[in-house]
Amino acid sequence: MDKTYLQIKDNINMKFLKGKKVLIAGGSGLLGVNITRYMLEYGIDVQSTFFSRKPPEHLKNYYKRYDFTKYKECLKATKGQDYVIICAAQASGVVGMASNPTNTILPNLEINAGLFEACAQNNVAKTLWISSSTVYQESFYPIREDQLDLNKPPYALYLGIGWVYRYLEELIKCYYYKYGMQIGIIRTSNIYGPYDKFDDKKSNVIPALIKRALNKEEPFVVWGSNNTIRDFIFVDDLIIGILGVLEKYCNGDPINISSGEPVSIGELVNKILYLCKHNVMPYYDTSKPTAIPYRVLDTTKYETLLGRKHKTSLREGIEYTINWFTSELFSE
Repeated sequence: MDKTYLQIKDNINMKFLKGKKVLIAGGSGLLGVNITRYMLEYGIDVQSTFFSRKPPEHLKNYYKRYDFTKYKECLKATKGQDYVIICAAQASGVVGMASNPTNTILPNLEINAGLFEACAQNNVAKTLWISSSTVYQESFYPIREDQLDLNKPPYALYLGIGWVYRYLEELIKCYYYKYGMQIGIIRTSNIYGPYDKFDDKKSNVIPALIKRALNKEEPFVVWGSNNTIRDFIFVDDLIIGILGVLEKYCNGDPINISSGEPVSIGELVNKILYLCKHNVMPYYDTSKPTAIPYRVLDTTKYETLLGRKHKTSLREGIEYTINWFTSELFSE
């Protein structure tokens, strides 16, 4: 068992999944792979899907390829499943959103609306959808679920995908109220951990910085301001929340799951440089494209309804991620 399994082993509840068939739709990304490996560790009957990104070699026997932009594929994948966790999405980074802001609108509508309808038609007992903090308007405080203001647009960079996710959340409520469909919504923040993308063009901020720091890049240029505030959640902590919502809160009502702790990009960069033993002074290029200046989620609702059994510190999470990236597992 690799080290990351030890992170939440004593805090995870899989008993309610025993004897159930579980589908992880979009299972080859950061979140999907980690959910899949935990399911397998606990002997759950799990099937995961992929489209363009291939699954890890040691898990490939538990994956099937589907194109969820085609409704027939959605129906086929969800048939006979008891629970479906939807992680499937087409995403692009800051640069991608800036250069082609509408590129992901149509596929994300097709993928998620198709899966919602397929789960309803196939009488899936419980469905859980991973939404995003991009639904929120600009704010400079930890924002609660009920503070989403549909009279205010999402942050300009996320305008297209933010409205798509807002619509999809409303669509979920329609399925819940019209059909009694048991479906949950999780709004989350910046996820990181093992099995993240580390390629140069598609990686998010933490894996990109880790890779560059390990490569001893100099000068070490960071896009945007060091005062940008983010909310990072280690993937194992998110999985605890996902399982809690799947078991107890599939009622069409969104719930924030994140660390809930503000972290400046400057603080993040310094931690990564230290842990990667790269002694260099970072330079912040504020002329480059950057995302929203402040985004932190209020997790009071999550903690009140479901409790919080484990919370990984940013340093600990980064260490785990570095260990995985530099291990033999990554070379598969």
